[in-house]
Amino acid sequence: MRNLILVTLSLLSLPIQAMDTSGLEVSLSGDMVYSQGLNETSGANEKLKMRGAEMSFFAPIDHRFDGNLTAAAHDENGETVFELHELYLASTKMIPRSRFKIGQYFLGIGRINHIHQHDWPFIEAPKVHETFLDEEGVFDAGVEYGYLLPTDFYLDLTVGLTSGHRFGHAHTSGSKPLVPTHYLKLATFNEFSSTNGLLFSLSYLGRTDEQKNQTKLTGAEIVAKWREGKRLIYQIISEAWFRTQKDRLESVSEQVGLYVFNQYGFSSDFLLGLRLDAFKDLSKRNAITNKKINNIDYGSSLELTWNSSEFVKTRLGLSHSFTREEGLTSGKDTKAMAQFVFILGAHPAHSF
Repeated sequence: MRNLILVTLSLLSLPIQAMDTSGLEVSLSGDMVYSQGLNETSGANEKLKMRGAEMSFFAPIDHRFDGNLTAAAHDENGETVFELHELYLASTKMIPRSRFKIGQYFLGIGRINHIHQHDWPFIEAPKVHETFLDEEGVFDAGVEYGYLLPTDFYLDLTVGLTSGHRFGHAHTSGSKPLVPTHYLKLATFNEFSSTNGLLFSLSYLGRTDEQKNQTKLTGAEIVAKWREGKRLIYQIISEAWFRTQKDRLESVSEQVGLYVFNQYGFSSDFLLGLRLDAFKDLSKRNAITNKKINNIDYGSSLELTWNSSEFVKTRLGLSHSFTREEGLTSGKDTKAMAQFVFILGAHPAHSF
């Protein structure tokens, strides 16, 4: 943490005129979360957690290339861990209708995987995202290429190839996979008006690790928004994912999950959101009879967001989740939550 503070102070002490000349944008964000358990089996940590302190630097490098560097400090089991999230070279000017990035970045699949955690519209990751794509998201080093197809309607293709030495949040170098991480996303957008629209996409990811464990992920994303000027009136965000895993003994496991998030803005500053989660292990079996077990995880969360401005956000939430197996409830977690987010400096534009 001391190194993070020293680096931040040294960067902020650079002459302002030099930053203006180079076009360098600096963004610093803080994300704090408190959770309070409301039942005996709750997993709430019941303390104010400094979930993330993020530094982001981005700017045009020259007339062809852009650069991005993002590093973050996280609280992990009471210890502050500083790590590099993104460091990549990008361009939208080299190839017509194309964009690409080379380096380390959050993979461009699904909805929230490529959005930084403090910019999510809800406090915690949905069950399906946390299980398949980690609590925060999957980032890796490689190359990603996007192409806007020359069709009569909007159709955008993203393909990527990364090292795959590790998958998810890890602090080790990992090991060389048999098949590196590869992915694609096909997205289409329908504009209802200049402020309203619907985005739909399909995603796929595959990899095979050093131990011959094979993972395949397929998913679908829907985002719809209605606005009046800058005010968000209503939005719906949903992701559904299906995962197949096969180990070296050819044993196959399958899981499926989704979430649906509805958010209504009843003023320019206040928004009310409701998220419903569902997750099912299609391969879960009884340890004695080896018969498949009927199981499902449910979750719901109600959250009130106050946007003091685009740089300060406070969110209060109440969530309840439970697991059922063979008609019986095997676990419950009910908790109240609070989130405090602030941003210093520049605020990069958000995608739809």
